[in-house]
Amino acid sequence: MTVRNLHPETADLLRSLFSGQEVHWPADLSAEVFFQETAGQGMAPLLFRRISKQDCSDWPSDLLARLKETALRQAAAELLLEADLRALLQAFAEAGIQPLLLKGTALAYSLYSEPWLRPRCDTDLLIAESEREKAAAVLRQLGYAPLLEEKTEYLSSQMSYSKAVQGMRFSYDLHWQISNTNRQFSRSFADEHLFAAAVPVPALGEHARTLSKIDTLLYACFHRAGHFSHSGDRLIWLHDIHLLCQSLTDEEAESFCAKAKQLEITTICTDAITTAKSWFNTQLLAQLAALLQEKTDNEDFAVLLTPGGRQVGIKNHALLELKGLTTWQERIRFLLQNAFPPPEFMRLRYGNSALPLLYIKRFAEAVYIFLRR
Repeated sequence: MTVRNLHPETADLLRSLFSGQEVHWPADLSAEVFFQETAGQGMAPLLFRRISKQDCSDWPSDLLARLKETALRQAAAELLLEADLRALLQAFAEAGIQPLLLKGTALAYSLYSEPWLRPRCDTDLLIAESEREKAAAVLRQLGYAPLLEEKTEYLSSQMSYSKAVQGMRFSYDLHWQISNTNRQFSRSFADEHLFAAAVPVPALGEHARTLSKIDTLLYACFHRAGHFSHSGDRLIWLHDIHLLCQSLTDEEAESFCAKAKQLEITTICTDAITTAKSWFNTQLLAQLAALLQEKTDNEDFAVLLTPGGRQVGIKNHALLELKGLTTWQERIRFLLQNAFPPPEFMRLRYGNSALPLLYIKRFAEAVYIFLRR
């Protein structure tokens, strides 16, 4: 599997380092390229922690200094991010809203030894769909502005909010279904179950909860597949999966395997775990190792692992969505909303050109994507 924006020399060094091998700095590798690519993969703090525990005296001194500075900045920023998140969770609790933390922030405070080791650009929160307006009101009262005002039912199942304080930006993605790319998976995964099975995140206080470890791993595998066609892998996502696999008990591993089969995402899960293992030398329990050997056929979601770039990803996601919608009325609304989004969405996506030209451009792109082989 490919990792986006990563040169082979950088990949080889990172793979060796995180697999526990002794490493030396390659003479032909640019320190600047290595840093930019490692940071782009979300791995800079983890790399700093890793190299601080072994002899890297032959690494460029300016690179080591830059990694240390990046880690210190991340740790300092984390203090502010945590305080802001705690305040938001408190405000939600006072309004009777109990969100679930998803993805990077949840993992940072429940799986990583230090939260600053898990960089992310925002915090994802899952709420009940019935609480959308109430949650939006809380965010606005606290000074957060939405990225997009228009409600776009079939374009997105999330809203992004942010505010800037003294040069630092605090950003939240408010989700009302677990997957922003597939309603069928969200229904099968059952949001109600996710709230019932949620577990506390003590490091973030009494109001912080997240998915169970089993559901977190299932979601991490599906989330990774949802982005794969567009842009390949991202190392920090694979590292999440690596840590989750190694944290499972025998009982949890057995439940995970059973649920992956029930959701018909065995191919997605085995591909994610196999790829993570190839990078981080993951030690797997017998149940997970056995799952990797199973042959699966006719799993619709496996198409998400088809490489080919953004256009292939858009086509596969759209076809899966259409197949998962239960009525023709839903399918027609899906097609119309994606072909003719609200003006605000069009300007955000394409810029401030004349709207008729933007709609023509979007329609032409859609025709090209769906007619090409």
